[in-house]
Amino acid sequence: MPKIPELGMDDDLPGAQYARETKKQLIVGGTETGVHRFDRLPSYEGWAGMCACGFETPEPSYDSMGPLLRAIREHLERDVFPAVDEALLLKEAQITKLGKLIGYHRLVGTTEEHGTRHVGWLVAGTRGLMRIEDGAEFGSFQGSWIKFSTEKQEG
Repeated sequence: MPKIPELGMDDDLPGAQYARETKKQLIVGGTETGVHRFDRLPSYEGWAGMCACGFETPEPSYDSMGPLLRAIREHLERDVFPAVDEALLLKEAQITKLGKLIGYHRLVGTTEEHGTRHVGWLVAGTRGLMRIEDGAEFGSFQGSWIKFSTEKQEG
C-alpha cells in the first residue's frame, strides 16, 4: 500500500495569509509614531518578523533566527539609530584622558513604552573606558585599564 505524504502547513494558503495579515495589523495598530518594537509573524515555513513602524523583513521567512536578527539589526542601523559622530566621541575621549581611541560600541535600550532605541555610546581608549549617555552633558568614566606586563611572572 502506498504511503500518503503528510500535509504540511503552507504560508501561501488563504488561512495562513489571513493569520499573517491579522497579526500585521495587531503589530502596527495602536503604536505611536517612532516606536520600534519587534514581533514574530506567523510563518509555518520558518522565522519571519515585523517592526511596529511597518518594516517587514525582506524575505517572507527565514530558516533560522540568525538572518532574521541580521535584517532587524540592519533596519535599526539604517532607519532608526543616529549615525556615529566619531569627532564627538574622540573629543570626549580626550577630555577624560582615555588616551588614543580604540573603539566604540552603540548602547541600545528596549522598554515597553519606548521600544528599541539608541541610548548612548561606550567608548574605549588605550587608558580606560567611558559611557556617553544621550542627552547627558558629560560622559561618565567607567574605569581604567591595568598595564599588563609579561616580563615578570610568578613561578
